[in-house]
Amino acid sequence: MSILRLCGTFSSVCLYKFVEYKTKTLMLPPTNLTSFHRQVTNERRFGMSLPSTTCGGGSLPIAAVAGVQTSSPAQAISTPTTVSSGHPLHHSPPSGFAFSPDHQQAQKSVLEHLLDRELVEGDFWYVIVAEWLEQLKKFVGINSGRKYYKSQRACSPPGPIVTRRDYAHTVDVVHEDAWRALLQWYGLADGHKAMKLVVYKYARGPEIEHNINSFKIMLSNSPPEDFHIVRFSKMEKVGHIEHRARQLYQVCAGQRSRLWAKAEADTDWRPLFSRDRAIGIVLDMDSDFTRPVIVLEVINAQGEWVGPPEGAELPDDSKNCDAQGHVIENSMFDDVTTQWELDIHEQIDQVGKTFLDKLHGNFNVFVQRAKDHIESRECQLRERERQVCARESVTERLATRLELKEHRLEEELLRCEEKIKEYESLRLELERKDAERRAAQEKIVAEKAEELRLEREELQAEKDRFQEELNRMSELGKVQESRIKLDIGGNQFTTSLLTLTKDPDSMLAAMFSGRHKLKLEGDGSYFIDRDGTHFRYLLNYLRDGCVKEGTLPQNETVWRELRTEAEFYQLSGLEDYLKDLLDKKDSEG
Repeated sequence: MSILRLCGTFSSVCLYKFVEYKTKTLMLPPTNLTSFHRQVTNERRFGMSLPSTTCGGGSLPIAAVAGVQTSSPAQAISTPTTVSSGHPLHHSPPSGFAFSPDHQQAQKSVLEHLLDRELVEGDFWYVIVAEWLEQLKKFVGINSGRKYYKSQRACSPPGPIVTRRDYAHTVDVVHEDAWRALLQWYGLADGHKAMKLVVYKYARGPEIEHNINSFKIMLSNSPPEDFHIVRFSKMEKVGHIEHRARQLYQVCAGQRSRLWAKAEADTDWRPLFSRDRAIGIVLDMDSDFTRPVIVLEVINAQGEWVGPPEGAELPDDSKNCDAQGHVIENSMFDDVTTQWELDIHEQIDQVGKTFLDKLHGNFNVFVQRAKDHIESRECQLRERERQVCARESVTERLATRLELKEHRLEEELLRCEEKIKEYESLRLELERKDAERRAAQEKIVAEKAEELRLEREELQAEKDRFQEELNRMSELGKVQESRIKLDIGGNQFTTSLLTLTKDPDSMLAAMFSGRHKLKLEGDGSYFIDRDGTHFRYLLNYLRDGCVKEGTLPQNETVWRELRTEAEFYQLSGLEDYLKDLLDKKDSEG
């Protein structure tokens, strides 16, 4: 019995998937009902039913696509798909029809996500009377978002779709996919028509365009009073607006044209050379009350453009360019269905009917084959059970042998573990002895290295002392060999050539560099006509290379006189030092 239930479920799922596929993806626009819709309407009207899809012999009419089923063909009566007046919102199906809970649940599963669609720019939405939509939600069991319509669940279907009922009635909108599903299930009430709206993305976000804008259309070379007012959606293509402008001004089919536009009277002209774009997006329109101006420019008899509107500018490289794309004859709100699409849907309908007929015709064969397969499988299972029992006895014998081998292996494992422990203890002892020998050798090496380091430091210190002594003796020898006698303003000074040339930038270094010929006095001295009172401080500066602390008298006058001498002999280091002393003295004073 479980196999039979599985087969019945499989048949129902196949039928439901086919119906859902038709209602979701294969429906034509609302104004052109497909043959599938016409077939459903006829089967509602005449109570036609398919062969049984269950083993019990019951029948399921193809009108179940619309959520309606008949109790039996004898009781089926016609059900109108439209109503002209009265109370369509309280329409009840005839006594011969009944909506089964399964079909209501199927409609609920399809509609729940379709009614929760978000607004996306370019999508179409359709107007439905809110009371009809709320009754539908109650009927299929969808929670209502309107507080005034929250009541107990409706027991009757809402009837054909009502798109208008008095101007005081509240209306709602549904997505195009939901509209097509509802149209297939319930049809459209007599005297009502589909009211299509489009979503436009304003600056504040995507919203349904309830009011279409008025456009002022004129020729680029026509007088200002020659214009037409035409209403277009902001999502309308530029190519269709150009087509309407050509119709209004009776432009020949072979004559080229292009559009210019500006969103407001005080804005700049823009070229509309891309016919595939939406006019609202091109002009950055953000209001339902904007009144753009559209100008049509055409080619004259000489094949030249008659000129853009006054104030419009075009780059030099685009003066002769044409609009891109094709002129679109149909508006975005027109439902264009080709014969090819109708033929495709007719073929799909025939394939669906053939599929359901073959599914029902092969169902009993499938069930019989399932029974035969079950019996064959039972025989195979009994044979497999016998084989399993034989293998279990063999397995028990093998298990006994394995237990004996396992016992012997455990004994050998214990002996191996004892040997491993013995070898491990021996290894640890050898490692300990090796570590002790290594530590003793490393200690001896460290002691020897420390002794060598100390001896090396002593030798290096002795070498440094010897080198310093050698440098002093060498310098002293140079001083003795190059002794020079100076007569500074009558004061005799004896020094060496090395001292006088120690500052290469000084005047003394220049005098005794050998580049100049100096006059030697009779006593072997060189005369310099300067005050020799402070010359000894200059010689000490040259000998030491700096001014040592406490060697200068603490007298500002002496500092100034000594600075004058340093300037004369061009001793810049001494001069800067004395300048800093004097500046510091002045700042303290």
